[in-house]
Amino acid sequence: MKICFIAPANNYHTQKWCHWFRNRGHQVDVISFTEGEIEGCTVHYINSGAGVRGSDAQKLKYLFQARKVHEIVNEIKPDVINAHYATSYGTVAALAGLPPYYLSVWGSDVYDFPKKSILHRMMLQFSLNRAAYLLSTSKAMAKEASQYTRKPFTITPFGVDCELFSPDKTPGKRYDAVNTKNGRDYVIGTVKSLSDKYGIATLLRATALLKKQHPEVPVQLRIAGKGPQENEYKALAKELGIENITNWMGFIPQEQAALAWASMDCGILPSESESESFGVSAVEAQACCTPVIISDIPGLMEATVPGKTSVVVSRKHPQELAQAMFEMYMDADKRHEFGQAGRKFVCETYELNQCFEKIEEVYLKNAKKQKGVKTPV
Repeated sequence: MKICFIAPANNYHTQKWCHWFRNRGHQVDVISFTEGEIEGCTVHYINSGAGVRGSDAQKLKYLFQARKVHEIVNEIKPDVINAHYATSYGTVAALAGLPPYYLSVWGSDVYDFPKKSILHRMMLQFSLNRAAYLLSTSKAMAKEASQYTRKPFTITPFGVDCELFSPDKTPGKRYDAVNTKNGRDYVIGTVKSLSDKYGIATLLRATALLKKQHPEVPVQLRIAGKGPQENEYKALAKELGIENITNWMGFIPQEQAALAWASMDCGILPSESESESFGVSAVEAQACCTPVIISDIPGLMEATVPGKTSVVVSRKHPQELAQAMFEMYMDADKRHEFGQAGRKFVCETYELNQCFEKIEEVYLKNAKKQKGVKTPV
């Protein structure tokens, strides 16, 4: 098949989709308003003048590129068109007069964007209703998006490479009991963008409480990621007196992320915004046999099995998180059981090839129905 994604070429998730379908033998084109190269794929970059981190007002410039998108699609003549992110690329697709296309919702486009104003809400409704097929990475996000359309969603979760994300990265690493007798560090942490959306400040405060209330716990905190609030968080760690036990790892590629998760005794994902529509990081951690403590965000809970692979705490609640971290420290058997159950759950439910094969099956089924449909001029 010829597949055309209308999505940001510099985004990791876009690249993940492209690589899988390219390796599957499909021709892949990407129409993008951000510059980027994707090996084996053709990127059609359109300079909209909005910038990578443009405001909503600046990104309105995207809408003036609908004609250009139409022309590129006419030139490619793809069998499948899939726009990603409902309220930018999806809106352009809606205006471009394309043949029946897919729209994948991502998170903030559904949870945050429509709450800004009536105009924002109407734009989301317009985008959703113009698409022929709607895709969502989680049931939670599909439920949220269903406030704005009556069309059904196909659930297409982000899969994880269970060979890359594996406990084999650090064989024998965690399953000895962690306690004050053996003196080994209790390693906790996260791999996320450094933003309040992901509860980084809550994690820092919870770690400080754990250290204050249980000084015997040899806790070490690892935080991998970059983001606009990095300096603010580092200052907070210093203020809380935990800078000497906090390792700021910076941005790390997927291979190092797998190693980071595999080396932790417990992954901490205290997200505070429901726009985290699917817990990709939670899935990656579980694939590494790492038990996780998560906040009560629907997308995170859907990505785990609360009570069996994850412990759920209230969002924005450092004391509750600190207590959960301590209880997990005290119970090595629970960590082991949760870790084993987590990997089994992920490999059965969110294995990369299984997830993309489901999308491919949907594409193929509908492509047959649409065979012979021409792009309107």
